[in-house]
Amino acid sequence: MKKLLPLLLVLAVPLVAAAPALATPQGVVQGGYDEATGSLEGGFKIMAIKRVFSEDECYPPPNEIVTTLQRDLKRDVVISPNLDSVQGTNLINVIEDETSCDRLVLALRAGQKQRIFVLDSNYGPVYLAGHKDEAGKNQAGDAGPLRDLSYADKESELSDPDGTSRLEVLCPKGDQPLGGGFFNITPIGEDGEGVYSHSYERLGAQGGFHDTATFVSPSQKPRTRRVLIQVVCGQGMVPRASPHATTYVHRHETGTVTAHCPAGTVIFSGGFQRTNFTTPGVKRYGGHIYGGDYITESRADGIDGWTVSGGATGENGGELTAIAYCGRDSSLPIKEVSSEVSVGEGKSASATTPECPDGYALISGGFSFNGSHNALFADGFFTQGGRWAATGYGWFGQANMTAYGYCAQAKDTLDRSAFPPPPPQGPPASKGGKVLLFIGVALISLALLLFIRRRQVVWQRSRRAKRGQIRRRR
Repeated sequence: MKKLLPLLLVLAVPLVAAAPALATPQGVVQGGYDEATGSLEGGFKIMAIKRVFSEDECYPPPNEIVTTLQRDLKRDVVISPNLDSVQGTNLINVIEDETSCDRLVLALRAGQKQRIFVLDSNYGPVYLAGHKDEAGKNQAGDAGPLRDLSYADKESELSDPDGTSRLEVLCPKGDQPLGGGFFNITPIGEDGEGVYSHSYERLGAQGGFHDTATFVSPSQKPRTRRVLIQVVCGQGMVPRASPHATTYVHRHETGTVTAHCPAGTVIFSGGFQRTNFTTPGVKRYGGHIYGGDYITESRADGIDGWTVSGGATGENGGELTAIAYCGRDSSLPIKEVSSEVSVGEGKSASATTPECPDGYALISGGFSFNGSHNALFADGFFTQGGRWAATGYGWFGQANMTAYGYCAQAKDTLDRSAFPPPPPQGPPASKGGKVLLFIGVALISLALLLFIRRRQVVWQRSRRAKRGQIRRRR
């Protein structure tokens, strides 16, 4: 049991609180956190931990899932072939036809209307089955265009090494969340000590922004670190869909996944869920170095997708979920602003984007280590001056980091005087990789030219020799 404690703490947080009654390909998302949702998510957390520590990194077969959940939840659990055969009331069903090595599907019938609640690990939030005819409908109504931007933030503290905390901030009443930020008020330490993100997402039902944060500490000494969580809100623009896509980042491997907007909608914001890393390299009970998966990219992909990437360190991997927030509004599509810096090994560095074009307002942001898995993402936040900043720490080596700001067509009415100031810009992005590539191409070209020249010389000598033989015969 001691071996499981760090990841029990990491994974024992709610998966997601989704937008109220948002339509999905699976059904209608169940917003908020009621008893049925809590029961299914409790079962998922137990099985996610079991998967992380398993030798094959798979979910167990249905009969083993039943045994585990009955023991740990102290309640009845049954196996049902499919969602059309869900049994009982307030009884957790393991859906046999849908559950496999990489997927867990649980269902439960509850409430006066006897609706079926479903948790699919490949999707994310609990949804209501049987509402596929409502897919594509905007339950919040067409209230655009985007206008009357507003802002809220909230300070929090973390002090326990590798402890996690669910942080959230809510929009002013009546406003819709657009994008959020997370800022380390206490700067990242020289050894990388600081608060990092396990998840980064919009709260639809509650109307705000959420971050599950963890205190990374090489020394493992308790100390107070202050953070700020932000949300930019507005009226008029609401997501028509919030598609999720999930992959599993296996031990010592990397992974990428993209959530795509439905036809007729475009991206305006996004986020990620389910990373679970603890402080890299720290030995724990019995010499174990747990590690886990960590985020290395979270950004818009074209006009209709949101891509996230991650790596895994230590003894464990973990799931990684991309979330896209998609709309159909005259304020869209978004315009992108960006800035790239070099994050040195054992150092932190920040990139701050330019301001949005005239007539546009910054509503969300993202980042990327551009294919590298050498660094940890420390924070991404809204700054004074209408710019987006991102910070990384080169835990495993050097990496180039790009900060992305996303701008929607709207009048910028925000007072940013109380926002964090833009951080010092990091050193220019390293071009070492490109230089080596050019050198390599040049060497290959030179070798090819020498080879061709040698063949020409050999051919010419052979031709002269043949001519000499012909003359001698004559």
